[in-house]
Amino acid sequence: MKSPNLHLNLLRPDEKASSSPIRLRVMMPILALLLCVACLIWWGIVFMQGMLVNGRVASVRSDLERRKNAHATILAQMADMRERQSQLDQLDAYKSGCRKYGDLLAKLAEVIPPDVQVTAMTIPEPPPMVLSDPKNPKLPPLLGPTNTIENVQFRISGRTAATASVTELMEAIENDAFAKWIVVDRNKKNAAARKKKRIHIRQETRAGEDGVRMLSFDIEFRCKERRFEK
Repeated sequence: MKSPNLHLNLLRPDEKASSSPIRLRVMMPILALLLCVACLIWWGIVFMQGMLVNGRVASVRSDLERRKNAHATILAQMADMRERQSQLDQLDAYKSGCRKYGDLLAKLAEVIPPDVQVTAMTIPEPPPMVLSDPKNPKLPPLLGPTNTIENVQFRISGRTAATASVTELMEAIENDAFAKWIVVDRNKKNAAARKKKRIHIRQETRAGEDGVRMLSFDIEFRCKERRFEK
């Protein structure tokens, strides 16, 4: 009679999981090494991304600086353009404010009575322009007056023997034929007072060769104002 085979299990309990056990002291250094390699790879990726971002930031800053200089140049050119345009506008305003009186004088020669001797016809000079800013005199002078309207007076001086001739001359000038140049207030109220204010007649102290003392007169008319507008 044969006896059964005997099987002896000489493995320790902690070695029963595998025939080639991997011990913890072996796995820990391997895991630590793998973790270090992963950290290095991650750090390399982050470093490369940082370099790319820094390169893009530098490029954007360089482009922004270029555009900033171009923007400053454009602003300077726009300011120069506005300055030149304001000068052109001012010249156009002066051009539109120009009044020509050649036709007025030619027309006036047709209505002067024969017994009236004209000694002077003047348009008084306008008051001096104030081109400095009253709020800040240190600023550069203005290109032109701030007011766009300038009143114009037309004055006739002469001599005659009778006041009727002066009245005739005034009525002729206040006719519609001179409405292009002369402004006449058609309101009849206080017309006599206005007429008295605009005409000055005085008798000369010395008589002429014929023994007649002439009358000197000054008549003032209001012309159409100058308008310094485009």
